[in-house]
Amino acid sequence: MKHTNKLRNSKAGFTLVEVLAATLLFVLAIFAIVDSQNSSQRSVAQSERMFYATLLAQSKMTEMELKFQKLLDANGLESSFGKENGSFDAPWDQFKWTAQFKESSVSLSPAVMEKYMISMGIEPEEARVQMEEQALVLTNVNKLIKENYGELTVNVSWEYFGNIYSIPLLTHLIPKKPKIELTTTVER
Repeated sequence: MKHTNKLRNSKAGFTLVEVLAATLLFVLAIFAIVDSQNSSQRSVAQSERMFYATLLAQSKMTEMELKFQKLLDANGLESSFGKENGSFDAPWDQFKWTAQFKESSVSLSPAVMEKYMISMGIEPEEARVQMEEQALVLTNVNKLIKENYGELTVNVSWEYFGNIYSIPLLTHLIPKKPKIELTTTVER
């Protein structure tokens, strides 16, 4: 009969080790759920910030386009170059912005044009010959770009959990009356 009691007692309840293991698993599961929920909330909050930063950047770009286009039309390209920065009014005051109007980085090189022609199915030797024949045209196109084409960038940034995020936008402006002075000298 003693044997039966031992068997009955061991099946009657949980040991302390079993209770501790079950509690530990329960606590770990709760922590995992809470962490997952916090991570989800941070992702949603960051998505909202990106959405609002994009809207703010588009709005600031429109404002800066109007401002720099007016300067460009009145004073010419180089006199219009400049940089500004600031922050938005509440409730968007955690977002900062910079705007810069500068000489455009756009330039067409003979090598790039040759690669483009080759990608369009023109034989490499034919592309090289055409670029040599059109060197003066390419020089004048680059001169017109340099004298009439300005690059406007707007960048909206914010800090979130110690990291800096940003939304950059870029556009180009040309004067209402472009400056057109062609050259007869090929730039190499």
